[in-house]
Amino acid sequence: MKKRVVCSILCAVMAIGLISGCGSSSGDSGETDASAGGSSAEAVEGDFDTVSLKLSCNGTDTANDTKAAKLFAEKVNQKSGGEITVTVYPNDQLAGGNMSKGLEMLCDGTVDLDVHSTSIISNLDNSLMVSTLPWLFSDYQAAEDAFYGAGGEYIDSVLQKKGVYYLGAVHNGFKAITNSKHPIEKPEDLKGLKIRIPGGDFFSAFYEAFGASPQAMSWSEVFTALQQGTIDGHDNSLSTINSANVQEVQKYISISKHTYEAFTFMANAKKFDTLSQDTQDLIRECVEEATKEMNKEIAEEEAQLEKKFEEENGCEIYTFTEDDITAFKAVVQPLVDEYKGIYGSEACTAFGVK
Repeated sequence: MKKRVVCSILCAVMAIGLISGCGSSSGDSGETDASAGGSSAEAVEGDFDTVSLKLSCNGTDTANDTKAAKLFAEKVNQKSGGEITVTVYPNDQLAGGNMSKGLEMLCDGTVDLDVHSTSIISNLDNSLMVSTLPWLFSDYQAAEDAFYGAGGEYIDSVLQKKGVYYLGAVHNGFKAITNSKHPIEKPEDLKGLKIRIPGGDFFSAFYEAFGASPQAMSWSEVFTALQQGTIDGHDNSLSTINSANVQEVQKYISISKHTYEAFTFMANAKKFDTLSQDTQDLIRECVEEATKEMNKEIAEEEAQLEKKFEEENGCEIYTFTEDDITAFKAVVQPLVDEYKGIYGSEACTAFGVK
């Protein structure tokens, strides 16, 4: 069924829905039916399908990917006048916390929409790791421009061969390195540390170049492993560290910004193709709006998080200087040159790899 949505009538209806406080968690499952929420989006005119969609993501309820997914769900529901309902499932709960399985569920159509990091979607094609090459982006705006420009077009071209459409991306963030042993200020400080990685040959080779011991591990297992000392440290954005409370079990945090990761919004192509053009266009529009709003928030909150980690958690924060970055880059430059060849000229050109 499709319904013509007219803004002037539905704005009043949506206001009532907002007052009722919809969009809260459903029981213990953690899923969120974002039929309404805090977004200020207004209904727009269009022929929208009456459809309920499942969206799976990996982060906790307060992680960037989940927050962006919920904001997207609110926007698309409101702008469609309630015709499009998106239920958000965080923590990869539909896949038992397994990120790789979560991605498989998107590909086979078990879920309609999905948000996973670039390091996870690279399981579909290794060249998608190109955007994580060390110190590739100068700042957050440069990263956003790439993922909504030539880089995003490249991702979409690769994913379509796997039955998936790329819709957009939100910052996972520039990574910091945490550990429980000692400050990491120079390349040799990584030697001997057991560092969790999400997977991928490059991340493994990156830490091996410094003499560390990379440990591939699903995100759902990381906090306990850090707490129990099974691993010494990991790397992640400050916002992800905060959302998972990693700072409670890791004393040392080095702001290295050695790599950038995005959370990519994706759709199962077969399902997406069954939707009307207006519905498809609205979904894409709401993904872009939600991710760019979240990107701005993420960039602004990082300085506050550093202060929180120091004052509330007693963490020792070290920020890499330009000289530090030069020293670390020198160690991995041969590896970068090698992987530029592995990822290929098309991928490198799309992301501005020199």
